[in-house]
Amino acid sequence: MVTGSFLDVFDMPAICELCRNDALEAVYTPERSQRCIRVHICANCGLVQSLPRADRAPRRTAAVSSGADWGNVRYGKGFRTQIAVDAVLRHRGRADSISLLDVGSNRGRFARAFLAEAPNAAVVAVEPDERVAQSCAELERAELVVARIEDAALESGRFDVVHSCHTIEHLAHPRDVLADHWRCLKAGGLLVLDAPNIALIGADDIVEEWFIDKHLTHFSERTLVRMVEAAGFKIIEKPDKTDPENLFLVAEKSAAAADRVAGDWEEVEEAHALIADYLAARARNLIALGAVAAELTALAPRGVAIWGAGRIFDTLVVHGGFDTKALRLLIDTHLREHVGERHGCALTGPEALTDARPGVIVVMSRGFAGEIAAEARRFAPTAEILLYTDLLSRARTRLAA
Repeated sequence: MVTGSFLDVFDMPAICELCRNDALEAVYTPERSQRCIRVHICANCGLVQSLPRADRAPRRTAAVSSGADWGNVRYGKGFRTQIAVDAVLRHRGRADSISLLDVGSNRGRFARAFLAEAPNAAVVAVEPDERVAQSCAELERAELVVARIEDAALESGRFDVVHSCHTIEHLAHPRDVLADHWRCLKAGGLLVLDAPNIALIGADDIVEEWFIDKHLTHFSERTLVRMVEAAGFKIIEKPDKTDPENLFLVAEKSAAAADRVAGDWEEVEEAHALIADYLAARARNLIALGAVAAELTALAPRGVAIWGAGRIFDTLVVHGGFDTKALRLLIDTHLREHVGERHGCALTGPEALTDARPGVIVVMSRGFAGEIAAEARRFAPTAEILLYTDLLSRARTRLAA
């Protein structure tokens, strides 16, 4: 069990979490960090990581922010449920008697979906946040452990599958936790792992601060695969190269953990180039947001609704100076379960479009723009649909002219 105060992390030695080298180079200070984090690149292996590793910081209230202080609005895991359920069933049949460890079970969406598909399975759900952990408390064939995964002290060789969705990036010592997953798995057991993909910062339309306080390790496909392999696993399903937002892989318990991880100069260079491109693109886009805000304000007489009240919307207000009084409606089907308003606008569901009858609906989303646009057309078939990416592109073109 790990002990110590939040302030102890400032005295931790700066050792790389992948190669255990001390060649960490500070390259960037994120915007509006409440934990005073700085982003570092390991000059030996290229792993990007934030210091100090303040994974046990005092709990904060929900912050729907475009800066590093975004946190405690935990709904993103739900989008990744089906891909993980399908992967487990692909490698372990529905009728199998499966013992599964669900790491960071959150509100239990994965556990419920998996148990519904696998009638002979049993789940141990580990979740440190007692405010949401009780969602798993009454599930049949499920055991709830309210603890951090580092402190759970689970039996060796107990599980057929370990499922970990968007948790590893929060851990102060992810390689050690992966090694413990290896210990808890039976011979030939599976690790089903999902994490944010740092490749997203290479997006041309990035505006939000990607390096948030609660994420301590920032994986590329290469560094995540190397860390999983160093912990003693063999990759049997690699991440999808067409997905710039997530790194989803399946690995099998194999050899013992590696003692040493070699350097990777190519990864070091790619990490430096990626962060440099991110800083340049984000600076350019933040300037362009002022023109986006001006265009939306000019459209206000037609009745403007924005669908998506998250990080991009926050950036539009904070950096673009958008006055939310110009809005007729602000829609967010997921955030409204956690916060009631954003920048003075009450959050609604899409059904409000029927009565509001906006002339323009702006989709403030990157990954789900197509799905949202289709849903918006269903509720408001006569409204003009504008995508955030198109608005930003037009703004940059105008500024460059």
